Amino acid sequence: MLSPGVEPWGAALKLLNDLDINHVDINVILGHGLYQTLLIDDPGLNEEDKRAALPFQIKDFIAESPSDVLADGYASPIAGRFHVFVCNRNVLVHFYTQLKKIHCEPNLVTVEDVVLRQWTKLDKTEMVLSRDNQGVIQLAVFDKGKLCFQRQIRGLMLDGGTLQPLVIDDLALEIQRSLDYLRPQLKTSQVSGLVVSVEDIDDTELAFQLSSRLMVSVRPQSLFDEGAHHQHIVQAGNDASCSPDVNLFTKDLIPKTSWLTFEKMLFCWGATAFMLVMVSAYQQLQLTESKELVELSKLELNTAQTLSTQLDEQLKLHVPSLAIESEINEAEKRLAAKKSVLEAVRKHDTASQEGYSKAFNALASLSRNDISVSQIYAAQDTLDVKGLVATPESVPAWLSTFQTEEALANFDFKEMSLGRDEQNRLTFSLLSTHSLEDVKP
Repeated sequence: MLSPGVEPWGAALKLLNDLDINHVDINVILGHGLYQTLLIDDPGLNEEDKRAALPFQIKDFIAESPSDVLADGYASPIAGRFHVFVCNRNVLVHFYTQLKKIHCEPNLVTVEDVVLRQWTKLDKTEMVLSRDNQGVIQLAVFDKGKLCFQRQIRGLMLDGGTLQPLVIDDLALEIQRSLDYLRPQLKTSQVSGLVVSVEDIDDTELAFQLSSRLMVSVRPQSLFDEGAHHQHIVQAGNDASCSPDVNLFTKDLIPKTSWLTFEKMLFCWGATAFMLVMVSAYQQLQLTESKELVELSKLELNTAQTLSTQLDEQLKLHVPSLAIESEINEAEKRLAAKKSVLEAVRKHDTASQEGYSKAFNALASLSRNDISVSQIYAAQDTLDVKGLVATPESVPAWLSTFQTEEALANFDFKEMSLGRDEQNRLTFSLLSTHSLEDVKP
């Protein structure tokens, strides 16, 4: 719990560092003096607009600017009233920033007055009498866990050693005045009990003294047996059953990280200038190397042109005349004609050596029952065949089979004749010429 004093936020951070607390979510409870409590007319705000609008709703009641405060609250059980709690925004933002350095984050930022609800019965309306570390006596009324009334009692000095009857009488009178004030304000319920939790006072004895002077039941706080008041507040605030209605910490409180800072701009400018210098130096080096290559290429080109000119001059001295070229062409044509004649003679000699055995063997292999060959005349380029045939259609059918034999495939049959002999038999005659397209004497 943070209380006013010499730099309470720094003390809290020092305590976290001394205890080596990090990487956790923490609950922050603001003590008296670090926040303000206001009771205003109900502004009728919804939950979404409440946090943003409350600082402007209370700007006439606080000395700070609405942009410098954080506010949260709830509709009071007293009809038409709204309970507001206000704290300084800047100190809380700074505290959050310091917490981030130790990897901690506030899970809850509430106030001491609200945590006092843990001393009451959450299904009833009860009053809590307390005294904080500064010696201030305070009355707080909770209606079903919601703080609806609070006041400070000044001018009374409670001594822990002896409880003076006159002091108890004055205290009881102040409490009764508060009860009388609340009676018409709380129409649906009335204060049914008083819980005593006063620092440095025997709560049991004080509760006994007050019970004889008041019309409501009085009991001492029973949550803690020992410890100071602020320790009780911390323990109650960290209890799992504590769910205060006020949380001053929101995600809007987290400082937005500025991507474009002056340091980053300087770094970007420096990096850009360095890159420009490097690119310029590289391009200058490339330009120098390119100029050297161009000069070398020009020198090589001049050398090549000079050599080409010299070779052209030498070539002109060795160019043959047109008459010599014409004689060479004529000689090549005559040589080609002689080679063609020699090739034809070679083929003729080969055919003469082989004879006509291949043609006769091919005709024998193509023999048919409906054709009878009686006469064959064979020469170098001619093959004439005569004989008897059963039907006129048999001769064309027989000729079509000649293409399957290499020895007969080169013969082109130019004429075919059909007739009758003395015995009235059907005769045929084929006249052919051997194709020698590649031989041109």
